[in-house]
Formats: sequence, C-alpha cells, structure tokens
Amino acid sequence: MKTNPAIVFFFTAFKILLHLATVAAFGYHRDEFLYLALGRHPDWGYWSNPPFIGAVTWTSQTFLGDSLWATRLPSILAGGALMWITLRMVRELGGGNWAQVICGMAMLVSVAWLRVNTMLQPVPFDILFWALLSFGLLRWINTRDARWWWFTGIVAGTGFLNKYTLVFWAAALLVALLLTPGRKALASKPLWQAVALALLLILPNLLWQWHYHFPVIRHMEELARNQLHNVQPVHFLLDQFLMHGPGFVLWLAGLGFLLFSKSMQPYRLFGWFYVALLLIFLLLSGKSYYTLGAYPVLFAAGAVFWDKILKRPWQKIALGGGVVLLALPLVPVGMPLYSGERAVSYFHWLTYDAGIDGAVRWEDGALHALPQDFADMLGWDELAGLADRAIEMAGNDPYLVYGENYGEAGAVEHLSGRLPAGMAVASFSDAYRLWAPDHIDPAVQTLIYINSEDPGEDVQRLFADIRLVGRVENPLARERGTGVWICRAPRSNVAVFWAERVKMVKSVFR
Repeated sequence: MKTNPAIVFFFTAFKILLHLATVAAFGYHRDEFLYLALGRHPDWGYWSNPPFIGAVTWTSQTFLGDSLWATRLPSILAGGALMWITLRMVRELGGGNWAQVICGMAMLVSVAWLRVNTMLQPVPFDILFWALLSFGLLRWINTRDARWWWFTGIVAGTGFLNKYTLVFWAAALLVALLLTPGRKALASKPLWQAVALALLLILPNLLWQWHYHFPVIRHMEELARNQLHNVQPVHFLLDQFLMHGPGFVLWLAGLGFLLFSKSMQPYRLFGWFYVALLLIFLLLSGKSYYTLGAYPVLFAAGAVFWDKILKRPWQKIALGGGVVLLALPLVPVGMPLYSGERAVSYFHWLTYDAGIDGAVRWEDGALHALPQDFADMLGWDELAGLADRAIEMAGNDPYLVYGENYGEAGAVEHLSGRLPAGMAVASFSDAYRLWAPDHIDPAVQTLIYINSEDPGEDVQRLFADIRLVGRVENPLARERGTGVWICRAPRSNVAVFWAERVKMVKSVFR
C-alpha cells in the first residue's frame, strides 16, 4: 500500500507545530547546557556520550545560534520524523488510511513522545534511529531486497554514535531472529555486510574510547551506582503502560497482534524483539524510557489491528478520539504547560488524587513536587546572576570560575552577562573533565566556586577569605540551595593546587 501523503503531512506538521508553540514554556534544562558545550568541543567521543549529539549542537549553534528555540529545534524535528516513519510503517504492515489516522492521533498525545521532544537530548534521536531500524527490517521482510540490510547497518552504526544503548537493540534483535524463521538471515552475506558497515562507522568512537581508556565504562559504573540501583522492576513495568497513557490500547494490541496473529507471522520477530528487550532491561535494571525505541512499530501494528477489527468508520473515530480525550489530562506530564504553583497543584492532584506517581519519581527513587526534567529547567538564570555578582566583586583580579556539576558550569557559560567572551568555566563533571586546563595563569588568586554544598576542606584550607555571594532560592528548582562563593587570600599557590588536582582527575585517561 502507498502512504497517504495528506495524512502523513498533517500529523507530522501538527507534531512539529505543537512543540514549537510550547518551546519556551520553561528555560534551559541542565543537560542542554552540557550538550551545547559538547558542540563547542567537537570530538569523536565524550565522557558519557558518543559524538552524535555534539555534532547536532555544533550544527545548530553554527547555523542557527544557541537560543532556546534553536537549541530545541533538532529534537522537535526528530519528533516530526518519528511520526512520519511510524505512519510509513503502518502501511508496510498492511494498514489503510484509518489505521494511519488512529496511529497518528495516539502518538500525538502520548506522554512519552511529548516529553522526549520538549528539549535537546540524545533520546529523541535514539528513538528515531530505532524506528528507522524497524522500518528497514520491515522493508527487507516485504521486499527481500538485500540493500535494506545495508540501510540497517548504516542506521545502526549512526545510532550507536548517538547512544550506546543500541547494543541492547542488537542483542534483542539476535534473540528475535533466533526465535523466528528470520534466523536464516544469520547465514546471509548481506546481514554480515551490514554488520561490517556498522562497525566501520563506529570505529572512530571505539578508537577514541581506547585512547581515553574507555571512560564509558566508568560512566556506566557511576550510573549503576547512583541511579540504576533505584530502579524497581514493578515501577519499570508499570511505567511501560503509563508512558503512553491511553495509547497502551494500541501498542499492547500491536504486541499481541504481532505475536499471535497468523497474518502477522512474517513480522513476528518484532513481537519477540520487544519481549527480549523488556527482559534484558529488567535483568540489568534499565530505566523505563530505555524501551521507547521499540514502541513505534508496536503503535503501527496496533493501529493495523484496530483498523481490521473495527468495521465502521465511526468506531475508528471513536477509538482515536477516545484515546485523545482520555490522554488530554496527562498532556502536562509530557509538556511543561504549567509553571509555578499551578504546576505543583497539578502534579499533587496527579500523584495523590489520581494515584499516578511515576511522573514525579526522580532518579533517587523518591517523590517530588515536579517531574525531575521540569525541576532541572529552573533556577539557572538565578544562578548565572549570582555568578555575575561574584565576577563584579572580583573586579580586575584574575579569577577562575569553577562549577561542581556540568549544569552549573554550562549555565554560567551560557547565561552569564559578565563572563568574558571565550572564557570557559572549569569543572570536573562529565565531559568538562576532558577540557579542564592542565595549568592556569599563575596570577590567579581568586576562585569563584559554585556548588550545592558548602566549600569542602580542600577549598577552606587553600583560601583564608571565603564569602557566600548567594544561593539559588527558587523552591521548585532542583538546584535550590546551590551557592556561589568568592574565595580569596590563598594560603598557597592556586596554580600549583589546580595542576595537582587536574593531574589526579585526568589520571584515568592517561
């Protein structure tokens, strides 16, 4: 079947315009400061990210600037592309116009699809790459054209350069192939040519990792220690239903359709792929959203199922309209439509009256007033203002600005009105540790120190005069309480202290 261009265009354009209309509802997210910094340091790898997101932000900053809308536009366009490719998959699975409409309506109001496209991050591109991989496999199944394996290899290699979780896609696909007649492809030359193409694409990043002694391993250890150990299997499974709201009637039907329908036998590997992926992440305590890339093809299959089951147009309209109406109360979970006390009231109702607490459960496993992503979009202008006040206090004295985490460092770099052009903020957080200068100007006698905790013993020993400039006071910000200190009158050489500290931090790379 051919794709109906009018339907595809309508839903794709609506998706893009919806996000453009709300792009400035909240400010920059802490992670966006990091990704913008990656774009200013193009490389084949970073501490916690492959190079793709850095290439995206280098492109956006070079050609569009670094305003909020320019920063978020690539993620918004990725959301539109995801809609387009998913509606194409509806056709590949045998669905008609109504199936495309049902799928488009459910995707528009899915909490997960709304959330991932509200800010710049690798996740929307990761989901898009997984959807493209599903599309490539569908085209191979339908045409048996070996060139679709080559397409899959190129997309897989590029996807790996965006997010390392693509290795789990490969593992789940292997299981799915072994459980279905698709196992015959494992003996085919085109599949291994695709593997070779993927390896060729990821080779520069692997060489970068080798050169820096595989920092991704240390990052994964930090992630497992600080975040993944808080993931509970029951919350992980519950989130699979909550992430898409009422849209679960599509993906769950699609999963059953793929696994048990005789007409879907050629596409059964997609059902087993989802099952295998779910089990892998349950075993490894993966985050709930790690599975999102598996859902576009399930949405497409579910739309085809309901298109076949519901015989009358009014029934199909009722299904799509019902999903939209039931999802509307959850839209503020996906998009930051409310701010301040209104947002607090909404999430209090959702958590304690509606009994849906997944939205405000942070990585620490505890419940908070706002979702973590929204709290991470608050307080940065206030922090940059405090840093500007400290820079004023420093006067003409040479100084070093240090942020304990990459959000603090990036916010000052991006939002400060007094930081000299081209001057970087030092940090040992994430990729900033790669860029920390080995040596600083010996004339530096002043440190502007930013941290959520009071200066530690090392800073207190080094400086005789430590004054608090101020703290972030926004009660809803994740950075609430973060302070800015100006430290002067060093008891020993600041440059020597810095060189020793940098040498220790970078020793893992050398």
